[in-house]
This record gives sequence, C-alpha cells and structure tokens, in this order.
Amino acid sequence: MNSPKYSQDPDLAYGSAQGRSSVAQTARDAAAKVGSVATEAASRVKQRAEDMISQSKDSAADRVGSYSSAIHDSAKSLEQQDPNIAWLSHQAADRLERVATYMRSRDFQGLRSDAENLARRHPAAFFGGMCVAGLILGSVIRATRTAARDSQPDNEDSDYPNYMNETREASAASYAGTAASSSAAGGEI
Repeated sequence: MNSPKYSQDPDLAYGSAQGRSSVAQTARDAAAKVGSVATEAASRVKQRAEDMISQSKDSAADRVGSYSSAIHDSAKSLEQQDPNIAWLSHQAADRLERVATYMRSRDFQGLRSDAENLARRHPAAFFGGMCVAGLILGSVIRATRTAARDSQPDNEDSDYPNYMNETREASAASYAGTAASSSAAGGEI
C-alpha cells in the first residue's frame, strides 16, 4: 500500500500533528496576507473618498464665497437708491462669507456632526431650510437646462413641429390623391 495514509513515515501521514500544524500555519499566513491586502485597499479607497469630499467641500465653499461677492457688488449698486436695502444685502453677504470660511475650516466629519446637531436641536428649521435649498437648487437646474437648450441651434425639439407639419401635409396629399382617383373612377374604389 503506497498510500500516504498507510505509510510508515509520520511526515507523510495525513493525521500527523506536524503536518496539520504546517497546513494550519500556511492557512494563517494566507489569511493574514489577504487581510493586510484588504486593509490596504480599504484605506486607499477611504483616502480617495476623503480627497474627493474635501475637494467638493472646498468647491462648495468657493461657490458660497462667490455668491457673497456678487451680493456685495449688488449692494454697492443699491447704496444710492436705497441705503437700507444695501445695508441688509451687505449683512447677508457677510454672513455668507462667514459660512464659506466655516466650510473651509472644518473637515467633512465636523460639518456632518454640526449638521446632525442642528437637526436635533432645531428640526423644523433644519428641514425647512433643506426644503428651501431644494427649491432653489431645482430652480437653478431648471434654468440651466432651459438656457442650455435655448443656446443650441440644432436642437432635436426644434425639428419636431416641422416633421409633424410635413407628415400632416403628406397625409393630406395622399388622402386628396385617393379621393381624386376615387371620384374619377365613378366614386367606387
């Protein structure tokens, strides 16, 4: 019997303690290697996500800062006409600039934590603000789409009415031709 199970050599036997321990050690080493590779991959993904979030946060802060500058410019033009409205506009622009500075100074986790705390302390104000922000965002997106569609001269929608008119004219001509041939044939088709 040449089977390792029945071999007299203890190193070749399936049931030997030394053979089992080497297999177990190999399995532990492979599991450790897989675990370290998975941990490294997860940390790289986490770092990339944090970088993307940081860039998005900085972009949003820059956008809020640009809105503040635009409101300041508008307020300057109102100073001669209505100083009270100009003062209120400057105050609103200053607050927007403080929001932009706050966004730049905090990391994403801090911003998220602050938003959660605000929502817990003042839920009605938080959700009301979210609704207003959603309405404003929807209006901006709709205006952007309309402006983009209007700026394209070769829009497919602009050809739609012409196609429909041509189809109706062709149908009418075909009907007129059928009616003329049927009347020429004595009214019978």
